[in-house]
Amino acid sequence: MRESTAASTDRTPLLRVSIVGVAYRATGTAFDHEWFGITEREAAAMDPRRRMNLELAVEALDDSGLGCLARGSRAAVVFGGATGFAAGPTNSAHQLSRALDLHGPSLTVDSDRASPLVAVDTAVRLLADNAVPFVIAGGADLTLLPDLSGLTVPPDSGRCTVLVLQRTLDAARTGTRSYAEIAGTGLGFPGSGATDAHIALRNHPTPHSPTFRGEEPPILIPLSAPDPAALHSLAQDLAQIVTTYPTLREFATAVARLVPDEVRAALLAHDTTDAAIQLRALAQHIAAAISPSTVYSANYRATTPAPSDPGTAEVGHLRLDNTPGPGEARWADITANSLAAGREPSPQNGSGTTTGAVRRPGAAFATTRGSAGTDASVAVAQGNSCGAGAGVVRRFVGSVVSAVARPAGIGAVVGVSEQRREGGVLLLFSGGGGHARMGRGLAGRYPVFAGALTEAADAVAEAGGPRVWTPRTGFGHGEAGEDFAQPALFVLQVALAELLESWGVRADAVAGHGVGEIAAAAVSGAVSLGDAARIVVARGRLLSKIGDHGAAAVLEATPAEALRLLEPMRATVGVAAIDGPRSVIVSGEPRYIDALVRRAHRRAIFAQRINAESAVAGTIAVPHIPQVRAVAPQLITELAGITPRRPECAVYSTTRRGAVIGGQADPGMDALYWGENAAGPVELGAALEQAAADGFSTVVEVGPHPVLAAIVREQAAFRESTYSVASRADEAASFLRTIARLHLDGRAVDWTALGPQTAPPPQRRWRRKLSVDGGAVQPPEVPIRAEGTYVVSGGLGNSGAVAVRWLLDAGARDVVVLTRMPRALPPPLDGMDDWIVVMRCDAADRKDLATALHDIRECGSPIRGVVHAGREPDRTAAVNLLELTASDPTDFTIGFSTSGWQPLSRVSGATGR
Repeated sequence: MRESTAASTDRTPLLRVSIVGVAYRATGTAFDHEWFGITEREAAAMDPRRRMNLELAVEALDDSGLGCLARGSRAAVVFGGATGFAAGPTNSAHQLSRALDLHGPSLTVDSDRASPLVAVDTAVRLLADNAVPFVIAGGADLTLLPDLSGLTVPPDSGRCTVLVLQRTLDAARTGTRSYAEIAGTGLGFPGSGATDAHIALRNHPTPHSPTFRGEEPPILIPLSAPDPAALHSLAQDLAQIVTTYPTLREFATAVARLVPDEVRAALLAHDTTDAAIQLRALAQHIAAAISPSTVYSANYRATTPAPSDPGTAEVGHLRLDNTPGPGEARWADITANSLAAGREPSPQNGSGTTTGAVRRPGAAFATTRGSAGTDASVAVAQGNSCGAGAGVVRRFVGSVVSAVARPAGIGAVVGVSEQRREGGVLLLFSGGGGHARMGRGLAGRYPVFAGALTEAADAVAEAGGPRVWTPRTGFGHGEAGEDFAQPALFVLQVALAELLESWGVRADAVAGHGVGEIAAAAVSGAVSLGDAARIVVARGRLLSKIGDHGAAAVLEATPAEALRLLEPMRATVGVAAIDGPRSVIVSGEPRYIDALVRRAHRRAIFAQRINAESAVAGTIAVPHIPQVRAVAPQLITELAGITPRRPECAVYSTTRRGAVIGGQADPGMDALYWGENAAGPVELGAALEQAAADGFSTVVEVGPHPVLAAIVREQAAFRESTYSVASRADEAASFLRTIARLHLDGRAVDWTALGPQTAPPPQRRWRRKLSVDGGAVQPPEVPIRAEGTYVVSGGLGNSGAVAVRWLLDAGARDVVVLTRMPRALPPPLDGMDDWIVVMRCDAADRKDLATALHDIRECGSPIRGVVHAGREPDRTAAVNLLELTASDPTDFTIGFSTSGWQPLSRVSGATGR
């Protein structure tokens, strides 16, 4: 940076600080004030450099890959500007902090020509405070040396430059690519005769992506945009560039780390081709779900063109809509019927006619629930590339799937949402669902998980338990029995909680079912990991002595009704769990359980014995409660030495009905508590009711397989927000789907867990108003398709540039401009060269125009629309365009001039089209 020639008088030793993000641009007048929550009047009163700094700060965050961590953090903002730069009711640093919800220092420094350098110097010193994760710094005329790590910023006066600075050690930890490292700073003025005028930088190696062994599960790609129309455009742009990235992981990491916005989507894919298919499908169905007139806003643009793939089929039909009213059909059903008929699906009413436009933009993405409890906000829309007639919709009670069958190995669009779920996240640790291969898929992919498994397994071994986990054999080397199964489940659950935290999913509270409450206590800090290992080893050993000679049954009855039923046999049958207002599990002697079931049937109460096969399938093992109660005092004596602690988050007890561990008068989870835990009953229903009353809105079941999700969804507060971390079918993909659904709910996710960022992100494209001669232009309500070619005649004057920009913002990816005198693209079209072809042609010359149109058709893409632009459109050219494109499958032929948009037939004087 060329600013200083004199050393700073402040000799405070500097940390190693890296430049991890950079953005620069010449000062202009255009500004997306809505993104920053600034009114148009306030934006007009701002200094252009201040406006530019705001947009560049977001672009620099995108470039750094720290955008996903910005909101709610203690990141600092330091802008520098000359005298008068900070004038106004608020300064730009404060405005940026407000827009991004940054809680760190926000400063605007004024030190004449050295102000931008002072800002960077101040930013470096702010990073001495470990509470500041990174700093956004810069200002006008801050010029970077052109030979440093590719940061080639032209030295023109009037340019604004914004940097993102991070401690070098933190950059390595978060996998952030680093341009250069700051070795020292100096402040002064050019020409003072002192030393070199810049901040000294040294090259810093860029981290490489880790390699993973074995078959890779799908990769999660999260997306976000300010509104559905912008998300539609973003999906189109990313579909064009995804295949230009070396690997899908690099693409996913670059996209995931962008600054998040309000409307969110997520998809899973196995490779870049699969991702392109999903992105195109997502764009198609967003466009179908919102009014065509709203699909013109765009916030990102591709930086690299992607070659079209003629062998790639459009799949993944996603339909998300509000609960249908009278006479309306469900979008998911329409999608399946349309696929079976071999045509593009469209929303229809009961009479077969097309319905009107959506009532409001984005209404199609509201969370809805069908009669079976299907969560439409996270519908998995899967495509079918096997031809017409192969699509079948299946609905699952209690699941979140509304899917069209598709070949194995292809990813899926997980969902779209613009709602943000308020309330806390409750981690619920189940008491069963274990299997021999649990943990292996996650351990092979996530070192954090593998390390947590080893640490918890070591704690169990030190407590006198078996070695339940080894990297070589996983959990599959142990013998059947509770003395192995319970410690194994505990180890897995502790590691899963650690994995969730590495992704930014932190528990606001925890609860556990049976043995799962031990892992909940360890994760919350209510007991140490060592004490928790002692508890689970002693509990498992005790229950293994009892054996599996008992039986269990589930009753659809209130707890009071269940107690009346088992009163005559209370010595041999006991209540094991109360999962809800009318869901009770009892266990005891097999012949008395059978008698209890018969008694229930005679009283018209549903009752069913839980057999061994259902337990093997993943249900929770239910101990012989009367026998456990008899030996519980032994457990209390064995655990007398454990030391309960105050938990770091609330623990909703399932052992003591209605209790929340962590209060002032609470004795904690001592030996007596764990004796009660083993003897039962498990009061899951009461714990969930208390959590819902306290404002919790999301439950994440932590276990190897979902066994409690259906029970939790019976609670109204959690019906549409209960997710399971893993499943025995594909635990890695299940984990990613849970992360995706939390993202759709608006939960904070640390996307650095996807891996280091080694590739540049897509460039953000801000919303700009179309204008001609200073007047705003309302775009016409016509459909725009990504796969067609659009012809704009009349050259690249003001009207022509506006017409081309409107087409590209609306989703067009191939625009041919006909002009008598080709020239460079004007400023409104900067960076859009990849999608624009300028052809020399005089539209008023019929033969010349016919030749040009023939050449366009020869390229293989159909002409979908024609725009004749100019200050005063030429009638002869308009007639030629109408007549020579009459046989093309155009959606519109319109004219655009200073008087606005109008049908081309009106310009030409024709009465046909």
